[in-house]
Amino acid sequence: MIEVKHLTKIYKKFRAVDDVCLHIEKGETLGLVGESGSGKSTLGKMIVGLIEPSWGKVVFEGKTKQTLLPRRIQMIFQDPYSSLNPRMSVESILSEPTNIHRLPGRVDELLDRVGLPPEAKKRYPHEFSGGQRQRIGIARALALNPDVLICDEPVSALDVSIRAQIINLLQDLQNHLGLTILFIAHDLALVRHISNRIAVMQKGKVVEIADTDELFDAPKHPYTRALLSSIPKYARSPSQQSEIISNTSSNPLSLK
Repeated sequence: MIEVKHLTKIYKKFRAVDDVCLHIEKGETLGLVGESGSGKSTLGKMIVGLIEPSWGKVVFEGKTKQTLLPRRIQMIFQDPYSSLNPRMSVESILSEPTNIHRLPGRVDELLDRVGLPPEAKKRYPHEFSGGQRQRIGIARALALNPDVLICDEPVSALDVSIRAQIINLLQDLQNHLGLTILFIAHDLALVRHISNRIAVMQKGKVVEIADTDELFDAPKHPYTRALLSSIPKYARSPSQQSEIISNTSSNPLSLK
């Protein structure tokens, strides 16, 4: 569905992303991992069109990204506190994308999809918890009926129990809407749970990409092996991570 071809971003003499090639299949979740500064977020922002590449291109369903309506690929940001305009009500935040593209508004439907009540639309971001704000961010990303979500560490700013609720929500949305997801994260155990395949970035390059089980069971690159060796032993089993997530309630009223 998406092909990234030789995507490169240079800031002065620093290569934040260096000749990256990868593909994301329709309906799959591709995990993207690496240490801070490895270029993960920059790559995600180039795919969604927020950063212009120095060279290379993104091909979406056979067409270059520049020829597409931007609504086909949307982004969920890391920080639910800074990614929402504090001066706008939830109704205004969720209506803005459809107003820009002259599409029918559907605020109540979006709130329902992310597990928030209709009356939430009259409130402002500061009146919500971090988990609820991230649900609003997800609703905003869904406003234009995208095919692809770029999730840039969407749970790293949340408490552990709340992370599980947001992951459950993303998986439910993927199943119901047929979404394709690029999931950027530091948490390798979480990435193992949610991803079909995983790409590993180091110093701007993708050094390894493989099916999730294959990468964890037989990592080929030394950097991948070093990353995996840093996971606490209790977190290496996907069954334990799955149990935490499956046993966590998705009730939005319990979000903190």
